[in-house]
Amino acid sequence: MIQASTMSLTIPLGALDEETVITYSETELPPANESVVPIQVAYKFGPENLQFSKPVQMKICYDGRPEFLQGKNEKTLQIQHYDPKTKRYISYGGDVDLVNHCVTTSIYHFSNYILTAQNLVLGNNPPTIGGANFFPGRLIEGLPAIVRTSITDWDASAIATVRFFYRTQGSGSLFKSIALLPDENDGSGQFYQAKIPASDIFSAGLEYYIEVYDSLNSRVTRPVTAPTAFDTIPGDIRDSVAPVRFQNTITRMTAGFSRDLTVQVKGNSSATYYPVPADTMTFAGGKGVTSRPNWLSARYTAQVIGGSYIQATYGNLNVSMPINVYPGMMVRMLILYNSAELPNPFEVNAGSTTALDAAGYDQFNNFIFVHPTFSADPSIGTFGDPFSDYGKFIAGYFPTDRTNTVSVNIGGFTSTYNIRVKGFGVLCQYDAGVFDATCIFN
Repeated sequence: MIQASTMSLTIPLGALDEETVITYSETELPPANESVVPIQVAYKFGPENLQFSKPVQMKICYDGRPEFLQGKNEKTLQIQHYDPKTKRYISYGGDVDLVNHCVTTSIYHFSNYILTAQNLVLGNNPPTIGGANFFPGRLIEGLPAIVRTSITDWDASAIATVRFFYRTQGSGSLFKSIALLPDENDGSGQFYQAKIPASDIFSAGLEYYIEVYDSLNSRVTRPVTAPTAFDTIPGDIRDSVAPVRFQNTITRMTAGFSRDLTVQVKGNSSATYYPVPADTMTFAGGKGVTSRPNWLSARYTAQVIGGSYIQATYGNLNVSMPINVYPGMMVRMLILYNSAELPNPFEVNAGSTTALDAAGYDQFNNFIFVHPTFSADPSIGTFGDPFSDYGKFIAGYFPTDRTNTVSVNIGGFTSTYNIRVKGFGVLCQYDAGVFDATCIFN
């Protein structure tokens, strides 16, 4: 987890293939574009274009005062990626917390991310198209591709149709179109996606635009002058040696434990492996089962001791690895927040409630979710009811910062982490010649 004054980034376990040095900085805002107004600062992460095998949670908090929001509606805030080459924004949507003034969303690669607001007009506002994200991030000839976009309607009208128009780059042919449908795995209701057939993907890449109608028959396209103008996504041929893989290799699992894996594909022109959602997943021989923890990943859970293999397909590519299932037991346990290990110390705001979880690990680094006893030093807060509010840490309401520990315990395994509760502050006393940096100027 990266925590800064206005931003936090939570990278779940298994999101990266190897140990990676992450860099972070704040930079100047790019200019406004069409109806998009950037707010606050730009957040730049590195290594640039780093790909994640699981969704990574980004949260940006902001000053909720009208003068900071430049008169824009707080409900229109989104997290967007800005492409300096095309000078366009691509929206990653966002769940807006109007109480704590924070926006949260998932990202899949590193770039520049910015909190933005939307210019609205009186009357019906047509839907906003957030731009397209592709999986794989560079199209590969003969393989299908997933296109995702955020569609937001700011009024009481509803989305009627969303269509993706595309053709081979440079072909000059008529645009084909497919319907973009709501992503049922997305809780925000903002994202639509479709699969572009493998037969339509060539190394030249695609020219494309998106068209949306709302229930009041308002039409909007991205780009706004489409099809006269359109966007592009490059293509490639598949790598001749290793075009597909799981993001990491495992050979052993303990019965009852799981491993989340993501299929990755690679083109010939780049060293980058891009994550894609598997078409099929198999834990062969009845030795285990598969599920999908999110739309991008596959979860393999061992059940029966013996030799087997785990397998996935994407398009006409097949990836498989042998796996042996052993008897065993848990050897360590972690406290989790958003599927990432809790940082030590972990910062929360006074009076806030934070949902924590716990996972145990076998000797092969596979996991199982566990149900331990949560406890907190009473000087910093408490945990909710173990049945209705399991794992919810309720921070005390203090004017100044406090640090102490929370713990989990199961069967003799105990894990303990430091929690820093950020105080809510007190109003400043305007005493002559005295300055207290811990108080709040009202």
